[in-house]
Amino acid sequence: MKLCGKIAAVMLKSLLHVICKVDDKELEKIPLKGPFIIAMNHISFLEVPLFYVDLAPRKVHGIAKKETWKNLITRILANCWDSISIDREGFTASTFRKVRNFLNQDRIIVIAPEGTRTGDGKLIKAHPGIISMAMLSDVPIIPVVHFGAESFWKNIARFKRTPFTYRVGKPLRINTSEKNSRIRQELVDQLMLRLAELLPPQYRGYYSDLNEIDTKYYEVL
Repeated sequence: MKLCGKIAAVMLKSLLHVICKVDDKELEKIPLKGPFIIAMNHISFLEVPLFYVDLAPRKVHGIAKKETWKNLITRILANCWDSISIDREGFTASTFRKVRNFLNQDRIIVIAPEGTRTGDGKLIKAHPGIISMAMLSDVPIIPVVHFGAESFWKNIARFKRTPFTYRVGKPLRINTSEKNSRIRQELVDQLMLRLAELLPPQYRGYYSDLNEIDTKYYEVL
């Protein structure tokens, strides 16, 4: 992490842990070094800075939409944390090169397969870009979820701290070489079911039927 990123992390952690009551005990399950990819749900703006500061001193790089660089504050943070820009149309060759470069340096890549904030915390259908990335890089995926951020603004208005909870699953390795679009979508759906399994039922949304979990495409590490 750049020096400016370290300074930002210290400052933000002091602030965010005052306005949020963070249960981050399970983050200890995440190794200190990569290479691996973290698959995370995406509720609001809040989890991005929280996740960065709570994972420190791990070297983490997030995939962020290119619009992140239009806002002064988010642009500064994205540059300090060496975030990777992505077009809404999907992963480009440039994105893959940057990801592989960081993974080759034993870094950690964080991706939200849903591709957008849900607002209410309920999982929505995911996109398979993370699967292509994991297959090309041949690295494990660690499912990580959080919940509580959906109540942030309501709690702020009432001068209440927001409970924010992390849950971490077991690392998964893809054990198929098939790469067609149907298989990739099935793989990301199976990955999201692992995220759903970590969440309280009210947050599972599109992936609420855990009976659909199938072990044929993943090896649990």
